[in-house]
Amino acid sequence: MKKINITYIGGGSKAWAHKYFADLLTQGKLEGELRLYDIDVPAAERNREYFYKLIKDNPDKIKSSWECKSFASIDDALPGSDFVIISILPFTFWNMRNDVHYPEKYGIWQSVGDTAGPGGYSRALRTIPSFVFFAEKIKEFCPGAWVINYTNPMSMCMNTLFYTFPEIKAFGCCHEVFGTQSILARVFNMYSGLSEAGRASFKAADLEAVKNELAANGKDFNEFKSFGGIGRHDITTNVQGINHFTWINRAEYDGTDLFELYTPYIKMFRENFKERCGKLTPPIIKRFRNVNSVKFELFEKYGVAAAAGDRHLAEFIPDVYLPTKHVYKNGFELTPVWGRILVDNILRARIKVLNKPFLKAKIKGSGEEGVFQITAICGLGDRVTNVNLLNKGQLPNIVEGTAVETNATFSENRVEALYAGEMTDETAALVNVHAKNQKEFVENFIKSDKNALAMVFCSDPAVKRIGSVKGKKLFEEMIDKNKECLEKFLK
Repeated sequence: MKKINITYIGGGSKAWAHKYFADLLTQGKLEGELRLYDIDVPAAERNREYFYKLIKDNPDKIKSSWECKSFASIDDALPGSDFVIISILPFTFWNMRNDVHYPEKYGIWQSVGDTAGPGGYSRALRTIPSFVFFAEKIKEFCPGAWVINYTNPMSMCMNTLFYTFPEIKAFGCCHEVFGTQSILARVFNMYSGLSEAGRASFKAADLEAVKNELAANGKDFNEFKSFGGIGRHDITTNVQGINHFTWINRAEYDGTDLFELYTPYIKMFRENFKERCGKLTPPIIKRFRNVNSVKFELFEKYGVAAAAGDRHLAEFIPDVYLPTKHVYKNGFELTPVWGRILVDNILRARIKVLNKPFLKAKIKGSGEEGVFQITAICGLGDRVTNVNLLNKGQLPNIVEGTAVETNATFSENRVEALYAGEMTDETAALVNVHAKNQKEFVENFIKSDKNALAMVFCSDPAVKRIGSVKGKKLFEEMIDKNKECLEKFLK
């Protein structure tokens, strides 16, 4: 086994970290030391206890040996690190509540509020200083370490790391693309399980014929996830775009162009939705039955597959999908932050209970690529997956020098972005608005240029609708709402 040291910044995480622990413990190629650093020191210590409880309660599933330590000082955690994971909440969910809900005063609705729109930029104002700090500390204590970021706003976090420490070996990871890859794999599984006549009906988008054959075989068109066969790892996709506004322009499996199946599937999905939802169908039922509608609609319009969750995609094109408070028709809903606060409190209580000796801790993986990527960098098997890196020509018609998301090859001590080719003119125009803003927002923050920050904020499509006068007023008011955790030049 390869022995390594991993420092986890944000190691007091109450949810995702636990899954990452499972990823580490259930693989058999890496071992070493896991260092948990968090400004919430008791939270990191609780996670250290939980790590050892996972080992104790799941002896038959543990395949590697790790020592886990918690640290109160980042200066003590970083020296000797081979890998640094960054996964933090920028201050509190109460701050995020301001990001997401305060703009509603101006008629701006946000379905996530952590990447684009006024919420994304408000969050960035709190996050950029932390990433400047992290980059400086990594440069000081472990300049050769590989840095894996999971924190949002992803693109601006990555821009900050590279701006502060240009030689940093960093990349950003996000699971949003995985969902679209899984959909494409399931479409193939539904198609491949049909007879020759059924496949012809599928390609002709003959919903009734397809549903009849599926029913005869004990299958249901509506039980999409039940179709077994290949998974997302089995298909080949080319990824383009920026984080949470990613696109797939090629997808295939074993010589089959999956877009040739995706197109008729979407047509059948639309027809099936109309059959299942009438005027009296409750909105919440319509929402569940129309899930993925945004990505389907964008594929129909642009001919390439939008590859992120609908709630994220909607925020990049707010004129179309978030002009008013959402009413479920597009298959997604707004995410009230009070729900996140409630879940956070539940998770805080949960970890305290899980550490009790009378309960068994269950191993459940994250589904992320992180451990596989570390394994490849350690020289234990190459891997290709999508990550966020600075654009150095891999997306030739997207703003250079800003973080973009494409496929990259992972090999021993190397992460190399693969050439993704040009995006279509239409999708590039949509992406470049945000790519340019994300680059300039970080640059202007580092320069402490508040007026320039306000200009970028006002040029975001969601804010642009209300005009520059109201946009600047909103910018100032959002700063005031979170002033206790912002840099002096902003206040």
